[in-house]
Amino acid sequence: MDEVQKIADVAKSIFPRDGYHAPIVIAKGTKGGRAVLLEQFGDTADARIKDMFSAGALLAQKGNIGELELIVFVSEGWMGTNITILPSQDPKRREVLLINSLDARTQEEHTLQYEIKRDPKGQVLDLKELVFSDKVVSKGWLLPAFRKGYQTISPVHN
Repeated sequence: MDEVQKIADVAKSIFPRDGYHAPIVIAKGTKGGRAVLLEQFGDTADARIKDMFSAGALLAQKGNIGELELIVFVSEGWMGTNITILPSQDPKRREVLLINSLDARTQEEHTLQYEIKRDPKGQVLDLKELVFSDKVVSKGWLLPAFRKGYQTISPVHN
């Protein structure tokens, strides 16, 4: 089982118990790995990009994990059904658990998405994997922003 799937499995086991998943970045490098909890995560796309850049820079300052190999971002969000409006404004939107990953060496990105099913009281009933065609390309701004923030700060090499 690959590392991203292991992270997804942990997130899926935690989510029903807690009913939410705080945004977190897990970064693996040639000298180890660390997780960064994003206690504040912007309300706009631009703010989120800045927050990810800052998280990458902070990780580089706090602990040298070597050259980045893998970055995984776990969060919840909305998936829209209509590309002409924001997902949060879409009356048919789906609540999803997202696991985005970036291979820092190849720049390949992948996304795992799980639709969150809740009962009328808001308790999580199920997480159903959403599978998309191979033609759907996963390319975002958040993980590259984290990588750039990390690379902007030169970690201390031991």
